[in-house]
This record gives sequence, structure tokens and C-alpha cells, in this order.
Amino acid sequence: MKQNLVIAAALLCVQSLAAQASPGVEEGRDLYGQFRCADCHGADAKKPVGKYGSILAGMNTDDIFMKTKKFVESKSHEQVLQGCGEPPSTIQIKKISDYLATLPK
Repeated sequence: MKQNLVIAAALLCVQSLAAQASPGVEEGRDLYGQFRCADCHGADAKKPVGKYGSILAGMNTDDIFMKTKKFVESKSHEQVLQGCGEPPSTIQIKKISDYLATLPK
């Protein structure tokens, strides 16, 4: 029984490391910088800046994706997004979301 728990824990660690090292996650990190997300959410996505920033580090990737996609599509805060240049595409939002989900809370 104890051996099974050790094996399960090891597999979980390997899966976690694989997710963090995946090319999509690395690209998400680069996109986070490219679209200047840190200007509102902080470099580590834990220290929001201004009234539109929120903590994103460690959130569920689907939650981040849906909220960000809705935010971008609604254009309700278009002046905030002007700092990004061209808003991120749906695919780019997904990659950024995947990256943010790997960050510790």
C-alpha cells in the first residue's frame, strides 16, 4: 500500500513537471510578456496593478481562458487592452491560460 502511494506521488510529480516544460506553456509565458499582461497582473501574476488587474497565478486554466476570452471579446475595457497592441487570439489566450495555471498561487 505504501509503495503504491509513493509510485502515485512520483507519477504526479512527473506529470506536473511535464506540463510545466511543455512548449505551449513556454509559449504562453512569452505571450504573457508580449501582450504586456504584467502591466495589470504583475510579473508573477500575483500582484495586480490598477483597478482591472486580478491575481491569475495558479487559477484553473479553463477559468482564466473563459474570463479572458470574454473580456477581450466584449471590448468593455478597450482602453486597457490598447497597451497590448493587437488583442491576443483565442489560441494565444489558451496558451497564456495554460502558462498561468502552472504558476504557484
